[in-house]
Amino acid sequence: RAIMTSCGILWLCFLLAAAPALAKPSPTGADDPFADDLDTEYAKQIIRQAKVADIKNTMKPEVAACDDFYNYACGNWHRHNPAQLLSNVITDTFQMIAKGFDRRLQRLLRSTDLKSEQEKKMQRFYLACTTVNRDDVSYKLALENVYREFGDFPALAGVQWNGTDFSWWRTVARILHKYGKQIILAVDIMPDIRNTSVNRVYLGPVAMHQSPTGFINLLEKSGIARDMHDYLGVSGPVAKHTAEQLQDLENSLLSGSSTGKSLDEQLSLYTLDDLQEKYGDHLNFTEFFGLVLGEENVPEKLYVNDEEFLDNALLTMRSTALATQANFVLWNLLEDYLVDSKPNELAKWCTEQTKKYFGPLGEHMVYERYRSPDSEAEIKRIWNEVRGIFMEHLRGDKLDWITNATRQLAIEKLSHMQLHINSYDNENFEELYGELVIDGLNYVTNLQQVLIGQGKRNVKRLDQPARSLEATEILGFTPAYNILENNITIPVALLQPRYFWGDQYPEALKYATLGYLLAHEMLHGFDDDGMKYDGAGNFAPWWDIRSTYEFEERRKCFQAQYHEYKYGGSYLPESKEQSENIADNGGIKLAYKAYQRWLASQTEEVRQRETLEGLSLNGEQLFFVGYAQLWCDDVHSLFKSTFAQADNHAPAMYRVIGSLSNFQEFSWVFNCSQTAPMDPEFKCAIY
Repeated sequence: RAIMTSCGILWLCFLLAAAPALAKPSPTGADDPFADDLDTEYAKQIIRQAKVADIKNTMKPEVAACDDFYNYACGNWHRHNPAQLLSNVITDTFQMIAKGFDRRLQRLLRSTDLKSEQEKKMQRFYLACTTVNRDDVSYKLALENVYREFGDFPALAGVQWNGTDFSWWRTVARILHKYGKQIILAVDIMPDIRNTSVNRVYLGPVAMHQSPTGFINLLEKSGIARDMHDYLGVSGPVAKHTAEQLQDLENSLLSGSSTGKSLDEQLSLYTLDDLQEKYGDHLNFTEFFGLVLGEENVPEKLYVNDEEFLDNALLTMRSTALATQANFVLWNLLEDYLVDSKPNELAKWCTEQTKKYFGPLGEHMVYERYRSPDSEAEIKRIWNEVRGIFMEHLRGDKLDWITNATRQLAIEKLSHMQLHINSYDNENFEELYGELVIDGLNYVTNLQQVLIGQGKRNVKRLDQPARSLEATEILGFTPAYNILENNITIPVALLQPRYFWGDQYPEALKYATLGYLLAHEMLHGFDDDGMKYDGAGNFAPWWDIRSTYEFEERRKCFQAQYHEYKYGGSYLPESKEQSENIADNGGIKLAYKAYQRWLASQTEEVRQRETLEGLSLNGEQLFFVGYAQLWCDDVHSLFKSTFAQADNHAPAMYRVIGSLSNFQEFSWVFNCSQTAPMDPEFKCAIY
């Protein structure tokens, strides 16, 4: 009987995992025999039972909900989704969504269901990637052609290397101009934070990865040395020594970055003449920007993002040996072309690479196959509900600690805030990829062509309407608030059916996940950063002195609360930056209020469907379990302390515990005693 029960649960879990893939019939119907059956009552029952199995497998009901709600809801997540040192050092629910989307994309890339020439180009890019053999001579020759345009590797040339003509900043500028590849210094073209209707050049740090532990640092050094030996033929001892130099240089560059500052605090507006006067001993910025953007596009004014980084970076490069500089620059250029995959995982890796370099087209192409007008209408309905409730709070007396004048400005900003589904319906893919030539066999050449196109588009941004940069691989699975445009973007990957919510599930799960995520992002427009930007996204602090003081007093409560939490053996940092915690706490309250309002308007028959057979939870309790399970994760013990110190989000368990212990309605729903850990006497609140 126990065996049958286990098999039954596994089967239900399989159905749950398969259900998203069966969400829409294939064009022929032949590849998806289940697609036409999902609307039957039997299919709906199976889908609901599968969701029950998924929820129960993740929960740990022996933990008292009022003692530790995160472990009550997520206590068994790590058993089914363990973090692994040499694989995924962290597992979470958003990874499941991203992987589900990648599987959809991979099926399309292997299919004949491609509608445009641009989609076929993307398919050829993927197929060429899957044919790469890292030991193949032609592949290694192609890699050599990439870096030789900019010089030779000192690690390879040895004593024959001549650094007389080498200039790290000129080489970096030429690479950035041609490929859009940022090394050491980033040059971005984005809306001016003080006037978002015009573009401005931003000079700042490149996103670099700092190893969280000494052990991982050792593994990464070993990996670089191995790749240098395998791809370039660098001898073992030289490769090992060079890898150490590269990591030491990267760590030195990273050590100068400032932390704990908001965007406006990190930006300094310079004229080019002033910048040249300050840093002229290190490099010629007129020549640098001429190489990057073209001599006709050298900016008269620009923003420097993080002067501390720039000061440190220029001093670090001056004190670094020329050979190490050249090895660092050329290796960073080459890394994009290296195949970082085992042969049996190459197809999966190539799917990720295709999504990375064809992000907008990939998202649009996949979403077109499962998009639903009804689903999009539901998203807008939930958005209007949570925004409407917040609007009521601003207009009423619930937030009377904010002055009337500041609340009026908040109402105006909220009225201008927009929600967008990131479907790229208005993107001109012919303009993006029309000139791109993709060879079905040569991955390295293909990637060069893609990056050359990227470099050209970067320069063209100067003459185009102001538009924020996108990071498709980041925005691929989580909603985001854009402070410079005052809008929220929902990635299409999040809209895959039946991951967090679905037509067959109780509405409680939709409000607990989608409702909360929308409310969370909305509140970023009114947190300690959002209060500095107006409804058009311009940097123009609009809170008056009294309201700012009251906000600050309430913010300090969150700062003290979250600093008391311990994770990975260390207390969370006592940071002034509390925007994520503020959004978590206010977001769950607004989502719950929206759910309660919806529930009150329904018939008794509909309210009965807010429970799931097999779960002893009512609709309100299911709401909170759904919210908590959104944040289920497992983090390898070696990384916990580092992640907690580096991330401005609280660790997942405290996103749940922190926000719900501040929410009195949660304690009422679960009948918590006044002495329960989840119902402290003093609670923090802003929204």
